[in-house]
Amino acid sequence: MTRKQRTSIRRTDPATALAFIALGLAGCMGPARGTPQNTYALTEGHPEVEKSIADRDLENKFVLVGTRTERRDNRLHIQFELKNTTGADLAIEWEIEWRDAGGFVIDTARHWTPAVVGGGGVEPIQETAPVPEAIGFKLRIRKSTPVR
Repeated sequence: MTRKQRTSIRRTDPATALAFIALGLAGCMGPARGTPQNTYALTEGHPEVEKSIADRDLENKFVLVGTRTERRDNRLHIQFELKNTTGADLAIEWEIEWRDAGGFVIDTARHWTPAVVGGGGVEPIQETAPVPEAIGFKLRIRKSTPVR
């Protein structure tokens, strides 16, 4: 590397440097890793929902109701509601993970979806599997974590 190349690398436009710092911080501003989450799994053709509970308080405040699955255009379509059993508005986040017949995770761009569910209210959720091979899903919910 020549002296001229080293000089050009060291000199960074302040706006560019600030943009890189902001991008780095933005990745750290989501909910903290390790935030307890409850998981509800359902497989097509099996009406029983498997639960994995890590946050008992959240379990006491939300129930999964009206779970339905069907095939539309050869893709699994799911529908259910998250019911807030309290009288207060509650902020949560949820995501769906799709599974194939072997139980393997189907690679999709998953993301946490924020929701505020009014006291005694419901959050209706309808999703369609990204590929025909999906035969089940896992719903994950967690308390919303404020950005700091």
